[in-house]
Amino acid sequence: MKQTSDAADTFISVAHVASELFKAQSIAEELSITSKNARALAVRAGSTAAGFNEITRFIEGLSKLTIDAARSVNTIAIAQTKIAADLFRSQGFVSRLNKVDYTEEDQDKNELKPIYSVVNNTRETLQRKIRTSLRELVDRLDETKMELRATQVVSVVSKVEASRAHEDFQKSLNSVANKVSSAGERINSHLEQARRHLAHLRN
Repeated sequence: MKQTSDAADTFISVAHVASELFKAQSIAEELSITSKNARALAVRAGSTAAGFNEITRFIEGLSKLTIDAARSVNTIAIAQTKIAADLFRSQGFVSRLNKVDYTEEDQDKNELKPIYSVVNNTRETLQRKIRTSLRELVDRLDETKMELRATQVVSVVSKVEASRAHEDFQKSLNSVANKVSSAGERINSHLEQARRHLAHLRN
């Protein structure tokens, strides 16, 4: 029963991870639009916002990095969900086979033995795949979190560059810097939530 419960827990947890990554990807797509708007704004601001124009390219890069990472993690999560579903079914079958009672005479001619052996081997293979995939999922989440630390640095530099721009554009450019900071924090929050859903499954 515990093995079947573990498979169900994995299935549910990975589904939560996919949900969190979908939210992170949506924020990153918003950030991509923000960077394009900021680039147009920097062009209008002219030479005083030249530095900010360069920063928008970096912001676009960060949004692309997050979108690509989210898609990569989602691909792993989808595969993981399928493995977990297969494991859930095979463990349920093994559990039902274990409940069948036989006499000693029956054991020698037990026709279910080969079936049990095949299903049990399948279950063990799926468990190994689950462990490998979970490690890959956790590692990818951790890598993305590390890469996203740059958003706060970008936000600070953006504010410095905004202060150098013509005063007519400073408010709008500062707004972009704040959006970058907010987006980074929100994406990081979703990644952290995803990581927590996997914490109890790692071993």
